[in-house]
Order: sequence, then C-alpha cells, then structure tokens
Amino acid sequence: MKMAKKFLAVVLAGVLALSVLTGCGNAASTKTIADAMSDMGKAEEVEFKADSKLNEKAKAIANKWVELENTEFDTEDEYVKAMKKSFMDIMGETYNDKYVFVAVTETKGYNVTAQAYNLLQTMDNVNDAVDKKEPADVYYVGTATITVKGEGYRLAVITADAEDIKKV
Repeated sequence: MKMAKKFLAVVLAGVLALSVLTGCGNAASTKTIADAMSDMGKAEEVEFKADSKLNEKAKAIANKWVELENTEFDTEDEYVKAMKKSFMDIMGETYNDKYVFVAVTETKGYNVTAQAYNLLQTMDNVNDAVDKKEPADVYYVGTATITVKGEGYRLAVITADAEDIKKV
C-alpha cells in the first residue's frame, strides 16, 4: 500500500511538472498579446486587457477584411469608408461611443512580443464618432488568426472608452 501511494505521488508530480512546462514557449494568445502590449505601454501608463468577447468580433472583422480586400472600389477613400462602416456594423451599437482600433500583423516568424509591437504600430481607429475625444488608459483586446493566400495573420480589435480631452 505504501509503495502504491509513493508511486501515485511520483506520477502526480510528473503530471504537474509536465503541465507547468507545456505552459512555456512562445505561443501567442489574446492574453499573452495583451500582456506584452501592457508591458510596452507602461511608460504611458496604458494597460491592455484580454477580452474574450472581442475574439469573435475580431474573427468576423478578419473575414470582412478579406472580403473587402477582394472587392473593387473606385477610390481609396471609398474603400476606407466601406471598411470603417463594415467594422463598426460588426462591433454593434454598444461600441458607438468607444474607440475601436483594428490592427494586423503577420504571424510567421514573429514571437508574441514582435506581434504585440506590430499590432501597436498598426492600430487604426475605425470609429469616427470619437474624433474629438481621447481613449481611456485601459484598452481591451481581442484577436483572431486568419490565413490569406497561404500567409498567417493576427488581427486585433482593441477598444477603449472615449473620454473628453483633458486640459492641462
């Protein structure tokens, strides 16, 4: 009986050790992306939090992005207007008074930190209704991966409350 308990303890310790080790590595997820973005935003006292509800919106926007990329527009301005309108339609009325940023990065060859950096560099506000305001210090992030013409991309939807511009 004592030997069985010792054996079980060793097996459980091994399972625990394996579960800890499988958490290591450079796998990008919405949470790891948000954490890396927060690390980069510390100097400006900006925080990024993963929001799983935004993951579905990110996937829908990624699919719409592919559709719009394959649509003919007469001008770049028409394309941008269609993109912003489509993305805000996907976000829904709840986000009409919030900043809604969309960002894209390649995934192949980019670790979590590089993806987070690229997403921060490509953030583009698609909600014109908040132009006279500024984003709050807490941003919420949802991501989705997508393959386009054999290349992998991560699209992020990043939202923030819109606040009146602070006068100094």
